Amino acid sequence: MNNHKFDVNNLSLDEKIGQLLMFGFEGESINQETIEMIKTYKAGNVILFTRNIKSGEQLYNLNQDLQKQAEDHLGIPLFIAIDQEGGMVSRIQKGATFFPGAMTISANGSLESCYEVGDKMGNELKHLGINMNFAPVLDVNNNPKNPVIGVRSYSDKPEVVSLYGQAFIKGMQNHIIATGKHFPGHGDTHVDSHLALPKVEYDLERLEKVEFVPFVDAINNGLHAMMSSHIDFPHLTKDGLPTTLSKDVLTTLLREKLGFKGLIVTDGMTMKAIDNNYGSVKASLMAVEAGANIYCICHSREKQIESLAYIKQAILNREIDEKLIDQRVQLILDYKKQYVTRVDINQTYADVKDIVENKETQKFSYQIVEGAASLVKGKQLKLSNNALFIGVMPKATTIADEALGHYDIFRGIEKEIENLEIVKLPIQPSHIDILAVIEKAKAYDQLIVTTYNGNVYQEQIKMINYLSELGIEMHVISMRNPYDLYYTKHIKNYVCLYEYTPNSIKVLLKYLKGDLKLKGKVPVNYE
Repeated sequence: MNNHKFDVNNLSLDEKIGQLLMFGFEGESINQETIEMIKTYKAGNVILFTRNIKSGEQLYNLNQDLQKQAEDHLGIPLFIAIDQEGGMVSRIQKGATFFPGAMTISANGSLESCYEVGDKMGNELKHLGINMNFAPVLDVNNNPKNPVIGVRSYSDKPEVVSLYGQAFIKGMQNHIIATGKHFPGHGDTHVDSHLALPKVEYDLERLEKVEFVPFVDAINNGLHAMMSSHIDFPHLTKDGLPTTLSKDVLTTLLREKLGFKGLIVTDGMTMKAIDNNYGSVKASLMAVEAGANIYCICHSREKQIESLAYIKQAILNREIDEKLIDQRVQLILDYKKQYVTRVDINQTYADVKDIVENKETQKFSYQIVEGAASLVKGKQLKLSNNALFIGVMPKATTIADEALGHYDIFRGIEKEIENLEIVKLPIQPSHIDILAVIEKAKAYDQLIVTTYNGNVYQEQIKMINYLSELGIEMHVISMRNPYDLYYTKHIKNYVCLYEYTPNSIKVLLKYLKGDLKLKGKVPVNYE
């Protein structure tokens, strides 16, 4: 790379503005539109989603091609970022390790394993050509109704989130940039900011005691990047502004008071919390003014291009001081110089394959998921000869999730467990579905029910309550958020697996067969 390009004074205005944008695109290879974003519009950063990823090899080649375009047309490498939290938010689902999610890791109870997840994941991502990970989630999930965080958080206790967050960051930052999210905390909301603007009414004293704790500890331990949340904190911001657009939060609080020196990145600017209230284009400039270094427009090429033109016009009209832009961009360039390795054009996927497709790492990941399986209440299952398995089919319950199409529990049961009858139910079983299940259940002497976010889809809870009236031995196994016990007193035997992933399905099958002793400890309290 061209060293003089790491000095903002040597960049044209378009090049400077392009460094502020992180853009998403469609497709698994670069096309003319993607090249144009880098070549013509000077966009300096990319975010990848599952829509861009088919396999480890394809992803590696895509990232090589993207960086070659940056080398040819910008002389500055791209940040190539991804939401690879593990568990339910895993963009790379095939051709690399399927790592466990946050709450799975904390239920397994080992900080050392958490550090190793960060380290191994960071190493894989680096060798795939990704240099920035939008993880870990440092939100304290203290609201059991939270529709978007849940098991993406380590715990409902600030000190636990903090310890696991630090361990993960330390491991990840051996290799690439880790990003704490969603500052100053998305844990106590009951609204998903993908869909609307949440509000958190707590005063500063409470926020400092709970929400801020993991973020402050991460800052003090050298976190490289922070993602802002689209949430209105009336005690922190003015005029109902979400934190992403608030100078009071990003500059006064995060930079000046808490002393954060790393990169500030926004959550997606096309999320409804922003787009419906401010418009993504106008809000992109507001975020940069407030203190953000990089704003993300993950969808809509039109808005990406418009945002660059809008910021340029604001500079030319002197509505915003170019010196402020220079300051934002210089920090990006400093981090790129330090953390982005130059693409070796002679290297191929064969050179990294052993790191990306590593059997030992895969085994290590599985063992964490197995060690996390928790008996929260009652007794372990001893499968009877006359049992009925009632399974809720999962779906992506928020835009942060990915589709869960290519693995399911039922196929595994049919293949590996004879004589276990199966009923498949939608995530929101109708009254007719529930009545049919109750009728069928009467013929069995044991019921096994899997739930999937019963805290959000409470029809599942209603079904459990009805089934409990039959007086048949019932075992409930939660395949995501472990909050069913908040909503019903009728669960006598309760097990939590924290995620619906290829690893957790293997663990479930092992449990059903009676080959698993449950060792995990649930990292949330029940009231």
